[in-house]
Amino acid sequence: MSPAVYAPVWQPVTFRGQYRHMAKRDAAVWEQFLRLYADRFAAFAYDVALGGIALTMPEMTDEESKGWQYSTALKIDVVAREADRYWIIEVRPDVNVSALGAALTYTMLCARDQVFDGPLVPTIVCDFIQPDVQWACAQLGIQVFAVPNV
Repeated sequence: MSPAVYAPVWQPVTFRGQYRHMAKRDAAVWEQFLRLYADRFAAFAYDVALGGIALTMPEMTDEESKGWQYSTALKIDVVAREADRYWIIEVRPDVNVSALGAALTYTMLCARDQVFDGPLVPTIVCDFIQPDVQWACAQLGIQVFAVPNV
């Protein structure tokens, strides 16, 4: 078992502001999702880093080694805690197959590394999703929330 690079930092569902490493257009979609669904959750963790390359060299401090691992890790946009379930969320305005791959891969890594102690729910939050990608998400059990920014 290898947990996330750094322990997730849980934010209250009322938190609004700087979502670490989330692009401005992504953040607009995310805030629309929060307006509609935030009350379903207990907390959110942003920019959760998984995997990466862990260097262990005698001249490196533990902090430097963790920094290297973080810089090479895959990063989940948002993890949402809902009772005992953990939603692994990829946020993008316009969804194509790369978002599907991200949601699926992040969920698989969380399962492999036993990062969370409950069921994992692969999720995409977007403004628009290509119909064929939405079909593929349904086939793979990836939930999609299309929240057009009004």
